[in-house]
Amino acid sequence: MHRVTTLMLLLPVALAGGCTPSAGGAQPAPSPRVTSATGTFAAYTPGATAVTYDQGLVPAGAVATVSIAQTSSDSRVWFTVAGLLPNRGYGVHLHTNPCGATGEAAGPHYRHRHQQVAPNPPSPPTVAPGPVTPSGPAQGSKVTPQASAAPAASASVPAANPSDANPQNEVWLDVTTRPDGRGSAVATHPWTFDPPPRSLVIHAAPTKTGPSDAGDAGARVACLTLPA
Repeated sequence: MHRVTTLMLLLPVALAGGCTPSAGGAQPAPSPRVTSATGTFAAYTPGATAVTYDQGLVPAGAVATVSIAQTSSDSRVWFTVAGLLPNRGYGVHLHTNPCGATGEAAGPHYRHRHQQVAPNPPSPPTVAPGPVTPSGPAQGSKVTPQASAAPAASASVPAANPSDANPQNEVWLDVTTRPDGRGSAVATHPWTFDPPPRSLVIHAAPTKTGPSDAGDAGARVACLTLPA
């Protein structure tokens, strides 16, 4: 009897020890960080979240939602919209700045990798000496354009380099609406956002991918501000 009692007392200890995970066991994957924004498009007012700049293409009352899920190494973006024109293609991209009174306020497309600079740019031509005149450059001399900072990108001035303006380096969420005016898209990337994009812009046309117009999708017709 004493022997049975001893075994019964040891059994809970053995079971408890068997439930302890081993040091080499797999750890559960961390939950992704999720941010989202939903807005109903209307004409611009200060502080508005969702703005339509062309109610003929994005009618007032259309609704859009963007959700961004990120792990430590990748990201996924969902876009859904209702109330657009039926059976129509729209270019849709994430941009760097919040929405404003005009579509240009949203800034350029969000890019994971920025445009590359040529490793060995050619040297500028030498300017021939000549007499200086008050009214302009020296007569007989060659004028050399001075380098300046690149202007901010916009929908009307697309990045013409497809190696930078492409759906792997940017976030393109183009949709072709169904007969009921709804559409959706998903984009997945093996990188995360730092800093985060601040807006989603709907463009008037599907995104182009040619060597001279990569990333161009026409006018910016609506904008949804995303959380910081």
